[in-house]
Amino acid sequence: MLNYRPERILIDPEVKNSKLTREICDRFSDVPQLILENGVEQHKTLGLDPGRNPLTQGKKTLHLKYFQGHSFKSCPGFSQDTLCCNYYTLDLVENCPFECTYCILQAFLNKPLITVHANLEEILENLSHQISLRPGQLFRVGTGEHSDSLALDPYLRISPHLIRFFSNLPNAVLELKTKSDHVDHLLDLPHGGKTVIAWSLNPEIVIEQEEHKTARLEERLQAARKASDAGYKLAFHFDPMLHFPGWEKEYPRLVKRLFDSVSPERIAWISMGTLRCLPMLKPIVEDRFPSSRIFLGELYQSDDGKLRYLKNIRQQMIRLLQQELTKYAPEIPNYICMDKPAVWKNTMPFLPANHDELEARLENGFLQTETERV
Repeated sequence: MLNYRPERILIDPEVKNSKLTREICDRFSDVPQLILENGVEQHKTLGLDPGRNPLTQGKKTLHLKYFQGHSFKSCPGFSQDTLCCNYYTLDLVENCPFECTYCILQAFLNKPLITVHANLEEILENLSHQISLRPGQLFRVGTGEHSDSLALDPYLRISPHLIRFFSNLPNAVLELKTKSDHVDHLLDLPHGGKTVIAWSLNPEIVIEQEEHKTARLEERLQAARKASDAGYKLAFHFDPMLHFPGWEKEYPRLVKRLFDSVSPERIAWISMGTLRCLPMLKPIVEDRFPSSRIFLGELYQSDDGKLRYLKNIRQQMIRLLQQELTKYAPEIPNYICMDKPAVWKNTMPFLPANHDELEARLENGFLQTETERV
């Protein structure tokens, strides 16, 4: 897995004295640092190489930004047409040093550099205020929407601030989603049982071919064991599942490896989801990753505009995985991410009546880990 080191650091003047900015700059004290004066056009400052792969080149610049928008918000995947779990996102880092071929950030982000919202104290104060307005709700909050939650964390050290912060919130749970093995710096933190560390999993062949620069499967599972031993709750996301020759053997093997490595009593929830992406991603992937095989499957443009596998393929894949999960750990709540009730039907053993019922199942899965399921 990669070791990240930026070639330069750009700093918004509003955050030049923030605690997080000082900490990050101290860790990269020998990297050139530039304060962006008001009126300076960012794309001129970047001076990106206009060569073959500006997306990879752009990730070598770290931008410490003053973020004025809403970092805390409902998951952008929420839709009345799909069964959603009422998840919330906290956007603190934009872009990711990993190079997963299917990553939507390649088509979604309008600038290729890695951006950190460095006014962290202000952002967390706003989050605390918003969740205090609904004290009867348990908020599940994840930081993995616009970047891998832990890929850069050994260098940025944002998650330790979050873990301490969430440990004192009565009605919020933090989820850190990752394809890394970066947990060593988190093991001794006072998390108070309020942080779930989650891993995205795929068979080793998919990791090798499509998830470049990420931790290998065994490295992720070893990291999960460490986190569990440190008292963290765990979650796993089989997402995106890819349809390739031999998938029907590889995914059951993957489930077995998971439960050979981690005790189910520490797992709060497990999600499943098949490949879906915007059509604009296809030419980007074909240019950046010509050996990728993700678009060789039977994909069509669904009514939400995304490329998806045919419904019967999605159901077949999810049904097999769900049956394997139930074989090893029937008590762990599992769910389908970003798909319609029609796919749940005849695939899952239950069909939630609405978003709230699904959310309640996942909340119960989290709370059950408090008392160690037996």
